Amino acid sequence: MSRVYHSANPNHIFQSRLEIEEHLLAKISGNAGGKIGTELELFVTTPEGRPITFDQVELVLETMAEKFAGATIAYEKNRAVALTLPGVGDVSLEPGGQIELSTKPCRDLAELEAMNRMLRGALDETAAFLDLRVKGQGHMPAFLQAEDTPRSRFGAYREHLRGLHGVEKADALVDTMKSCCGLQVNVDPMGEDFHEIYRGLMLTDVAHALSQRTVRQQRLHETYAVLVPNQMTPVFEALPAEGNEAVTRHVVDRLLTLSVPFIPDHSAEGFIATAKVFGATPTVGELLAKGALTTEILDNALSLQLTMPNIRRHGVVETRAPDSPDTVEELMDTAARYARFAYDPEARRRLIDDFSHIDPQLLKAAFLDRFVDAQVLTRDIGGGKTVGDLVAAVEGEGALPIAPKPPSRPGMGFGLT
Repeated sequence: MSRVYHSANPNHIFQSRLEIEEHLLAKISGNAGGKIGTELELFVTTPEGRPITFDQVELVLETMAEKFAGATIAYEKNRAVALTLPGVGDVSLEPGGQIELSTKPCRDLAELEAMNRMLRGALDETAAFLDLRVKGQGHMPAFLQAEDTPRSRFGAYREHLRGLHGVEKADALVDTMKSCCGLQVNVDPMGEDFHEIYRGLMLTDVAHALSQRTVRQQRLHETYAVLVPNQMTPVFEALPAEGNEAVTRHVVDRLLTLSVPFIPDHSAEGFIATAKVFGATPTVGELLAKGALTTEILDNALSLQLTMPNIRRHGVVETRAPDSPDTVEELMDTAARYARFAYDPEARRRLIDDFSHIDPQLLKAAFLDRFVDAQVLTRDIGGGKTVGDLVAAVEGEGALPIAPKPPSRPGMGFGLT
């Protein structure tokens, strides 16, 4: 969901973790609530299914911009990297040149569907004109060979990872970024209901991940979850926490451990590796202790926290479990499920109440074991519930069965956490 965000004072320096908690609570309480948006990543390929060159990526953006009145193109390193489409949303690039279609915050599912049909239609029409193809899919091996997009944040991230983990593991993680596509559904936390929405969406995200073991999810698990586990593992400790303050404390516990590999640079490059500024890559907590954690750095760090769900700089809650769907109909089915547990108080409360006595650590263990335990649906999660019970509660009688475990790939054996 595209949303312009302006910090009141981006240079403010945080003095305590309590101040960080108050900062997040202010984002939550400041939302009017009720909006919904999506961020859909798609592969654009040659007719043979190969990744296109970056020259072709730029041509896609420039041609697509012509279809929207008032569209503006954003540049980095003198290359086109994003579009802003007034009244519709944004189009931006992922590390392998995948196209991300982000809607504006929409008032309801009907408007969301209209925006997605407009965006996808424009991209499909552009691709057809250029003799290219558009595909929604979780993982596309051909994109392991895609050119890197010339974005400073991606370059800084690769540099950071290579210094921390070595070239092989770091490049495997970057390859995951280049070869995977997903769907994110974003909602407004609605003030005092935030804690329920956050917990309900966490159960929804986790149920998706436990019910569908896809190649994309396994690649994320074998790279991101191994190398940067605090970016990927849901904050299960927040499941029994009632009240906004209690949930926020758990979120901040995790946020303080998050490494910050790059920060805004205020130059044509956009971002700079934190190691170049501080001599090493600090965590949010270390920046706080140094007296160097500004509002701008903290809000940018929120975009790096890939937990399920995640609070973003503009105050929305972002989900991220599903693979990229290929049709608007599939997208809207997923969006409707998330909207139900976000905005239908009865459905949300029923889900939370039904699983209020589970053991968060048992659910966490099942989540982390989902690629090594073929019987994960039968796992006990406490309170008389199993993983299968959670999947059924979220996805209903039509819940998908566990998919076959994807085959392992050479060079990906980092072990599981």
